[in-house]
Amino acid sequence: MRVLLVAPPSDARLHSLVPLGWALRTTGHEVQIAGRAARTEAITMTGCVAVPVGAGEDGPALDTASDVAGLVAYASFWRPELIIWDTMAPAGAEAARAVGAASVRLKGPHDRRTGPDGGPGGAAECHATLDCLPPSLREPDGTDPLGVRHIPYGGSAVLPPWLNRKPRRRRVHLAAGVPDAALAGVFGAAGGVDVEMVCELAEGRIPAGTVLPAHVRLFDSVPLHSLLASCTAVVHGGGTPDVMAALVQGLPQLAIGDPGGTGPAARIAERGAGLLVAPGEVTAAMLERLAGDPDLAKRATELREEITAMPSPREIVADLVTIAAHR
Repeated sequence: MRVLLVAPPSDARLHSLVPLGWALRTTGHEVQIAGRAARTEAITMTGCVAVPVGAGEDGPALDTASDVAGLVAYASFWRPELIIWDTMAPAGAEAARAVGAASVRLKGPHDRRTGPDGGPGGAAECHATLDCLPPSLREPDGTDPLGVRHIPYGGSAVLPPWLNRKPRRRRVHLAAGVPDAALAGVFGAAGGVDVEMVCELAEGRIPAGTVLPAHVRLFDSVPLHSLLASCTAVVHGGGTPDVMAALVQGLPQLAIGDPGGTGPAARIAERGAGLLVAPGEVTAAMLERLAGDPDLAKRATELREEITAMPSPREIVADLVTIAAHR
């Protein structure tokens, strides 16, 4: 079977598609990934064949007239039986309709939960929807998505030697997505907590005049999933890679953002598996609770078990074959 994956111009969303592409490829199917020409190198770095489309536009979605025209033209030539597209790449739905291919949408954790009659990128555009969120964190929308386990992938990286040793303290990861306005407060709070804080931050982002506690470590890049295997908790800005990697690892998470939000971080906090605070409100007591509260750890473990019970990308390949056969 020929399968065309369609990715918007976003590393995080491309990387969410990649494990599914690998699963299809290793079970004998032909797989290619379409995206903007500027994203060709990012696609080929995943080990997949890249199909450049569009006329070089900017924007977060693959949805312009030239995106659609280029994708339809290529699909008409290659004739895929199945097109899997990210919600932010609705050009994939247009191409599937044009060539009569099965259309499957991959819904991200932050995507608006459109119902059966949703607009571009919604459920009405596809034969099936894949959802990587565990069922208890999904917002009801009248659809019946096919759950698929999230497999953390962040591209190529080198494991640093220090990650081969057990941490001497509880290790907390501070992700790059934390808002700059929150950093001084986080470092100030960390000084009063007995943890090792491992930060994915360039030195230029450290606020002027900030004195880093001795137990704070900075690094440029490290495989997120490998790092989190040694961590007790995560502090992040609510971004999809950080939220999902922490869920998969079963770690309590502190999201810094809008406390009135309705995204995954808010639902995780409602489940008692994490905390959600505004920038500037992080305290030492909050970090201590994040790293040491057994109830938070228990709820986070329950979510990990829920994810583990979901079928892997490889295990849903047979379902995708059936969907393509009955398009």
